[in-house]
Amino acid sequence: MKRALKSLDVTAVRIRSAAPSAVLGVAALALALGACGDLDDITTVKDLRVLAVKSEPPGFLVPLDHPETLADTTATLTALVVDPKKPLDILTLTGEACPDYVDTITAASGQSSKLCPSRAVTDQFPSPYDEDLATTQLAPGTAVPMLNSAIEYDPQVMYGLSSQQVVDFFTTNDKSAMFPPINQAILYNRDFSMDAIVSLTFKIGDETASALKRVVYWPLLPPELVPAGTDCPATQVANTNPVLSDIGLFRHRVDGIPSDPWNAGVMPTLTIGKDELYVQPAFDAAAAEHYLLRVRNAETGVVETQCRKELLTFQFFASAGTFSPEERTSELSPLFMTPDNGHIPIDSQYHPPKPADIPAGGSVTVWIVVRDERAGVGWMSRTFAVTAATP
Repeated sequence: MKRALKSLDVTAVRIRSAAPSAVLGVAALALALGACGDLDDITTVKDLRVLAVKSEPPGFLVPLDHPETLADTTATLTALVVDPKKPLDILTLTGEACPDYVDTITAASGQSSKLCPSRAVTDQFPSPYDEDLATTQLAPGTAVPMLNSAIEYDPQVMYGLSSQQVVDFFTTNDKSAMFPPINQAILYNRDFSMDAIVSLTFKIGDETASALKRVVYWPLLPPELVPAGTDCPATQVANTNPVLSDIGLFRHRVDGIPSDPWNAGVMPTLTIGKDELYVQPAFDAAAAEHYLLRVRNAETGVVETQCRKELLTFQFFASAGTFSPEERTSELSPLFMTPDNGHIPIDSQYHPPKPADIPAGGSVTVWIVVRDERAGVGWMSRTFAVTAATP
């Protein structure tokens, strides 16, 4: 099954954490088609965009012997929604959610399904799986811009599997054995994890943006599956969202290292054609956590437990102007050599807009979104002024 097989390698884990928003896939397509027209830069936010969706907590640990003891199974989802085109307007939110059993449903019912299936599809399953797999319609809501911002919204919604769903999706029994696709999916869940899908739609006036977010339920591995002598903590703990402590603004970059910071607490004014600006996130290195991951060994075919360290990804966005590069990581790719000074760059250069495209009032907001490899997300923003050079 595709869902389960995707969880067998680290690439899949990174994809899951890096793609909670459908807009990211659209942006990637735009980059691929860049030669076909004058398309917007992915780092520039011109109208309604969903930059990220955060789940708190980002994941749950399910005790395999007693999944019923996981009392709190619901997460609060917060979206980072931005719209420079229609400041101070009202944002509306609608959505639906369901367990991620798309391939299982297709295999068992013989019917294709959208991400969250209709009752006509789930009603074909025996109890309790007909109710367990059913789609939940989320209560619609509205949001106004955040305090001190006319263009940034943080709408929230709550969703999670029920305690009974967690039990059913992590426990095989005589009934699941009668339904092989379900039984096999449960076995995969117990080894690798399962997701709940939350599909969100945001509207401001005639603008619409959509996003997908996954709430992950990981297996709390029994002692016999936990390797000894690794960097992973002795006690398994659920994932936490990475946190940015600051966004640094610098005038120069020397030997790859940003230098000459703008005064903290003062909103800088960047003069086009005169000033340079380098934007760098500050974070606690401990935010890149060590975690246990069940992986199928490509050589032996045996599923084994490995200790991994999260790779943090930093994405840069601006309400006007662009960034290069659009993304940094907390560790260099094996394809690149570490500089002689040992510095791993996590900053990005900001390129201001043309004078004619400076926003009214000259105010520009930049956002940095940080993601880990297990659906954890965090973000921070900072505002500065941009002005044209005096003739």
